[in-house]
Amino acid sequence: MKEKLSKERIIEREAEYDVSKNNAYLITGPRRAGKSIYAVQLSGEDYARVDFDDERLAGIQAKDLNRVLEAVYRVKGSVKSLILDEVQNVAGWELFVSRLRDVMRVIVTGSNARLMSREMATYLTGRHLDFTLLPFSFREFIRYRGVEVGETTRGVGLVKEKLREYLDVGGFPEGYSLNSKLYLRTLFGDVVTRDVMLRCRIKKNVEELANFLAENIGREVSTRRLSNIFSVSHQTVNNYLECLGNSYLFLFVKRFTGKTLEKYSLPRKVYLIDPAIHTAITGGDGLTRKMENTALIELLRVKHYHSRPYNVYYYRDGELEVDFVVDGGVREAIQVSYEREGLRDRELRALERFSDKFRGFNLKLITWEAEGVETLRNGKKVKIIPLWKFMLQSKDLLTANH
Repeated sequence: MKEKLSKERIIEREAEYDVSKNNAYLITGPRRAGKSIYAVQLSGEDYARVDFDDERLAGIQAKDLNRVLEAVYRVKGSVKSLILDEVQNVAGWELFVSRLRDVMRVIVTGSNARLMSREMATYLTGRHLDFTLLPFSFREFIRYRGVEVGETTRGVGLVKEKLREYLDVGGFPEGYSLNSKLYLRTLFGDVVTRDVMLRCRIKKNVEELANFLAENIGREVSTRRLSNIFSVSHQTVNNYLECLGNSYLFLFVKRFTGKTLEKYSLPRKVYLIDPAIHTAITGGDGLTRKMENTALIELLRVKHYHSRPYNVYYYRDGELEVDFVVDGGVREAIQVSYEREGLRDRELRALERFSDKFRGFNLKLITWEAEGVETLRNGKKVKIIPLWKFMLQSKDLLTANH
């Protein structure tokens, strides 16, 4: 790992996570998002790392983990932090972590949200902290590229150019030095095979379902419709969707109704963990949908990285739809549009109808170019902001309601 850190361009991540005390820390997120490197950055100098994806550790059992620790001590001496990458490959690992958390910092990384959180909770209830690490944000991307953000016309033009590049290549840094589309297609296939079919013990290939979902980002999907399309049971579809979501490949957004129970039974909108995967898998551009996907990931990034107490939904009223409803400590109704002719008015009508029904929400329209304030017929004001500015200033823009 030290050799890798010395050879590659490494940047500081934006997540505001604290691992300063002896405890168990769980970092989950998609494969290849940089969890291992981030764990090393958090640990400082005095750490040891064990990668359980290493084929030399294949077949290791929980009873052997203490021998691994003894080997660490022989090689490194005393350490303050122990990083266990993909330790969910070892059944019963949580007991080992529970024993060590009082004497050192134990940072566990993994790429399956539900599986690892459930296992940590079994023996570490109330005695561990869960973190999420997502692919590079746009801010991290331009910092990685060495781009200086300026407020001049030339500077704004450069940022827009880099935003188009970011939408095309995504936030997985390993893909920047490779053929990004081939890299993302390979990553997509690997996750479906390893983290969905293998870990969820699914015998039937779900690749066709995964491809279908990737083609339909930003659209509603219902388990009933999917069960009819793929000729499997309603329960089987639910199981597949849960596994695809837990693998951090897809994000499923529930519908906002203002009623707690209703949102669990209604259709969900589907998105990818990285907008560039859409083009890599489908070959299409779909700029508006990639903008929408990018905005969602940024909303989730602010929620996780900066401990914002909110959830993200979407809203539908007949043919009108609000892309995202942020509800909690922050309350926002957000539309995303590239501003094709006639589309902007439709987006504003949806915000107007939403604000007639639900009060106390800030209204935003994220565009490609336009910026300003629009007053709706009901007197409510909509803040219009270009995507590049939203991506650079999201932490400040998503604040408690004014």
